[in-house]
Amino acid sequence: MRFKLTLERADQRRFIPINYQYELSSAIYRVIERGNEDFSAFLHDEGYRLGNKPFRLFTFSRVFLDKQRVHINQGRIEHLGTRAELWVSFLIDRAAEEFIKGLFLGQQFFLGDQISGVNYQVSKIEATAPVYFQRNMYYRCLSPILIKEKRAAGGANYLDPSHPKYGELLVQNLISKWAAQAIAGVEQKGESFQDLDYRFEPVGKIYKNGVVIKQMTPQESKLIGYSFEFILEGPEELHEIGYYSGFGHLNSQGFGCVEVKIKKL
Repeated sequence: MRFKLTLERADQRRFIPINYQYELSSAIYRVIERGNEDFSAFLHDEGYRLGNKPFRLFTFSRVFLDKQRVHINQGRIEHLGTRAELWVSFLIDRAAEEFIKGLFLGQQFFLGDQISGVNYQVSKIEATAPVYFQRNMYYRCLSPILIKEKRAAGGANYLDPSHPKYGELLVQNLISKWAAQAIAGVEQKGESFQDLDYRFEPVGKIYKNGVVIKQMTPQESKLIGYSFEFILEGPEELHEIGYYSGFGHLNSQGFGCVEVKIKKL
């Protein structure tokens, strides 16, 4: 399910870090934990597993501020208005709609770091309409998609959408999420997707997004994702997984949230 959260600035502070995805992920976990510790622990610590690899099947968009000014040199965004919008998406049954709404509505959270931040209150939460998935879908990123390929010597390369292996890795990731759900006993449609026929095509301009997480700590690192529009052709089951849990890697850190665009394919 996907939810649109309307946020109201709850104090006079106006500055949030440009790189806020890690802090926003932590804030979402804290909000959920206050409402239901078991659900929070499942999302954060366990999720669905394929072997030793966990898949925390939720994602979220960037925060869309009603009025802002970006201060590049200071690494800050100044929220000049009072309202913001955020989309949060979970790969769970629609029967959980009221449960999720109850976790978020009226909650306050701090979005910021050691330098500055803003308290926001969730003034409204509404479930978005379900999507009718087809074999051919057209998407636009609401947060950057991150695709990484492990190096033989250690570490990883962050691929851009023009890389010849990008589409393959994106689809393989969706299949892994599907398999993790199946192993956990979640009823699944579809087959094992062996020898899958798919098509991935980026459309238009591609924007590179460097995201720093765990800033000002010994664990600070820079991740590279890309925001763009794309066409994906493949089984409806994989579209559903990508839309609700995120495309690519590190979805629970705010990567891979997309919206459906209406366009002739």
